[in-house]
Amino acid sequence: MDQKKVGSFLKELRKEKGVTQEQLAEKLNVSGRSVSRWETGSNMPDISLLVEIADYYDVDVREIIEGERKSEMMDKEVRDVANKMADYAQNEKGRLFTIVRLIGIIGVIVLAIAIIFQCTNYNPEPSFGTFAAVALSVVAFVAMMVLTLYVNGILQKIKKNKFITVGLIVLMSVLTLVIIRFLITFGLLMMVILIEMLSPTKKGVEYDKTTMISEYSSEMNSDFLLFPDDLSKSVNDEFAYSAKTGLFDTDGYFILKVQYNEEDYKDEADRLAGTYNDVTIGDGTTYTQNVYYDDTTYNYPAYVAMDGYDSAYEYALLDEENDTIIYVSLSYPENLHLSKYKDYLKKDAKAYFISSSSLERFSIYSHYDPAIDGWVSN
Repeated sequence: MDQKKVGSFLKELRKEKGVTQEQLAEKLNVSGRSVSRWETGSNMPDISLLVEIADYYDVDVREIIEGERKSEMMDKEVRDVANKMADYAQNEKGRLFTIVRLIGIIGVIVLAIAIIFQCTNYNPEPSFGTFAAVALSVVAFVAMMVLTLYVNGILQKIKKNKFITVGLIVLMSVLTLVIIRFLITFGLLMMVILIEMLSPTKKGVEYDKTTMISEYSSEMNSDFLLFPDDLSKSVNDEFAYSAKTGLFDTDGYFILKVQYNEEDYKDEADRLAGTYNDVTIGDGTTYTQNVYYDDTTYNYPAYVAMDGYDSAYEYALLDEENDTIIYVSLSYPENLHLSKYKDYLKKDAKAYFISSSSLERFSIYSHYDPAIDGWVSN
């Protein structure tokens, strides 16, 4: 079959009919681009359309296939065979298209949900792998959506159907906002990580609780009650901190790891167990808040003084096997790159995200007063 010859013949027939490509496309319920491809010979009409095209131009199907006019018209038997072939092809194509449409729609929905989940689900350790996964998901979503719209013939109807147009605009707007939010969050987190990498942790410096309290107590929302006053009983210790005082808060951490002899370890554990803080509210009422023992949230049993109050966390981890205690104070840990200290953090990093209105947080530096339905600091 000479497709160029067929295309020229179809173009000649259309001009004889006095119609444009767009008018013919509308008549056959196809796109104008399809008609153009037929007439240039780059593509052929679907077999299910051949009889309809032949009837429209009042020619024989064989004349279209051969690309030239014949002297005789197609007899009834040949026309019946062609019609049956067209019906069969149309039914088969319809069945396949139904499957393709269903797969396409499901694929678009699943990808949209996956992208939204990826963009809104907090990742405590952002990486370029995470970014690449989201970016590739977005590309796959766009490709799948375009393919689905094309297969379902929606692309041709978008201009005519305002509801479809509005629905697509709303869907793409929501998805775009979610992606923009993710990119901003990801960019800020990666910037913090980069700054953290360029400004090394102050490690091996001298531990001085008095200086910590005077310089960082307010910013860290902590009086460092769990931290020891000095390291006179230390067998071995390591102190690291990083605190960046910002306009409104400090993103930082203080981590002190101290190994004691067996007797001093027990004494220090007893001190931690008895740690408390008196909280006085406006009417002069004083409450005593005791330290909280937690043996499930962390990788070690812990005495918790502060957990989530103003995004600050202070606790002491008990490594009884090694007679070691790790004292930790965090401020806004979601902004910190603490993978090297992951054994000293909560088992589930998402546990750091507690709603600011939640009353499930614990702190000996504050007290929930039912009378005012709020938290009161000392």
